[in-house]
Amino acid sequence: MTLCDRITSYHSTTGFPLSLFLGGDNRIVGTWIMGNDYRVKSRYFGGYPAGYLRRVKAMFPDKSRVLHLFSGRVDKSIIPGDSVDLNPELRPDYIDDAQTLTKVPLENYDLVLADPPYSVEDCDHYQTTMVKRNKVMASLGERLMNGCHVVWLDQVLPIFRKDQFSVEAVVGMVKSTNHRFRVMTIFRKHAK
Repeated sequence: MTLCDRITSYHSTTGFPLSLFLGGDNRIVGTWIMGNDYRVKSRYFGGYPAGYLRRVKAMFPDKSRVLHLFSGRVDKSIIPGDSVDLNPELRPDYIDDAQTLTKVPLENYDLVLADPPYSVEDCDHYQTTMVKRNKVMASLGERLMNGCHVVWLDQVLPIFRKDQFSVEAVVGMVKSTNHRFRVMTIFRKHAK
């Protein structure tokens, strides 16, 4: 799919007003205003806001082999796939460190959804430590197949190697008042 196809799919599938555009640098840019629906279907602190996965799915109708990285308790009813987390109590498909991903067959996936802890306070809540985002991106860059997309939701842009990934989209996400502003960055894996 082209970037314009992804934008068209998003708008036609969701029915939301125009909020994604092809920028002058040939990247998708936009803003998602998520509204004040505070429900998190997974009932897990820090879970995806209501409607987020449906929006992502609308952009990627061509992807079927999905990996949920830093999954916590992700609702797989909207975007089925495998999950990765360090905490075995959350019952992920793979118990693994996202910085190395030695137990995950990354070559099998065409879409990776990543939503790491954003702060030390978040890590305290999850009873884990901060991840080195650049190490996660390096692990993904070494083994993901060409054409795979990584959808990274965070408050920062992770360091990545330009010989492994290109940025195809940057979408700001506002949930509602008194919530953190986040950015969804979409990376595309390419040949070194």
